[in-house]
Amino acid sequence: MAKEYGDSFLDTIKYIIDEGLLKGSKAFYLALLGLLLIGAYGMYLWIFVQHAPIFLGSNYGGMITTDLTDSVTWGIYISFFVFWVGVAAAGIVFGIAAYAFGHKGFKKVAVLGEVQAVAALITVLLLIAVDVGRPLRAMILMPQLPNLHSMLDWDFIVISGYLTLNLIGFLVTIHYYRRDLPLPAKFTVPFIIIAAPFAIGIHTVTAFLSQALTARPIWNSPLLAPRYVATAFASGPAILVLALVLAEKYIKGFRVDPDVYKKTMIVIAGALVVGLYFTLSEAHEIYWYTTEPWKKAQANEMIFGYHLPYLAVMYWLWVALGIAAVILTLIPRVRNSRTGMLFIAVLTIIAVVNEKTMSIVIPAYIPDPLGRYIPYYPTPVEYAITLGVHALGILVYLVLAKAAISAIMRHYFQGSGAHH
Repeated sequence: MAKEYGDSFLDTIKYIIDEGLLKGSKAFYLALLGLLLIGAYGMYLWIFVQHAPIFLGSNYGGMITTDLTDSVTWGIYISFFVFWVGVAAAGIVFGIAAYAFGHKGFKKVAVLGEVQAVAALITVLLLIAVDVGRPLRAMILMPQLPNLHSMLDWDFIVISGYLTLNLIGFLVTIHYYRRDLPLPAKFTVPFIIIAAPFAIGIHTVTAFLSQALTARPIWNSPLLAPRYVATAFASGPAILVLALVLAEKYIKGFRVDPDVYKKTMIVIAGALVVGLYFTLSEAHEIYWYTTEPWKKAQANEMIFGYHLPYLAVMYWLWVALGIAAVILTLIPRVRNSRTGMLFIAVLTIIAVVNEKTMSIVIPAYIPDPLGRYIPYYPTPVEYAITLGVHALGILVYLVLAKAAISAIMRHYFQGSGAHH
């Protein structure tokens, strides 16, 4: 017999804890334990290795354990920060389809877009924290907020605002669905009107942060923000497709409207085409008529990897895998099968990770403003901390998604929503 809850939001929070964390199979708890251990190890390295001079009184430790330097100040942490901001932004795709266009299939699963945004933004904030080195230094900025002349402050406003919006959306949706009630229009209409601009804004402002840095000419392109947003609308929906297919496989009775997959695959393919077109346009500008030798030198690192070969590998993987994903999406037999959709989704995620992480961030620092070619290779500590942060983000995703699917099942598959 299902446990009964009251009608308050406090009861909804209890429901989320019960359904997301306290109920589950052995495999679920093993997955949570594995993620928790990886996350704990990453946080241990961050606290006690990067803060060793403080906590351990050691002469060795701090950011020197990374390969970051005065020349290359943003590395793997900020690279994945860029990727996950995009994933968070694209979570709104399901919300727009559900609430703006009234698609019944998307209404069932739109809350999973909010779950994805929350988990992605928690990952983003953790990556910022580990990149800062000593997070207390960030408090120095607090008395200056809000400084609307600072793009950093705008980034803080849109990220914290979008996180708050998605937490509210998640909580309200669970509150109604667990009681077998549809979401009221008085909530969904203002929510989508406010959330959609925020979704575009978080990735746009992320691009503006780097686009305005005149000492990094490779970023001085008006296409940077549109390119960020375009490829985000490929990777974000791809992760949602992955989550939906796995949920259908492992959660008994959970079903997704086939039209949701069909339309999402179209969005992924379209976003990839636009992203690849922007990549071609930027390459044309750099190699056809730019008069900035420094910009061309940084582009050479990005495209040919003369000093850092992995940059060129990542750049061309983006191009090759992006094109492959588009071609596969055009084949009905592939895009209409669960295996085909999974393959296209994974291909898209890998492609955008290659496009929007190290291959876009690192070339802006090589050569540096003094013309020096100082290479950057993430150290084992950086990899481990990054992996730990991702483990914690995925853990949040699993817990919240499990609670969300439980509420979806209660409303759409067992309650009145099943007859809509």
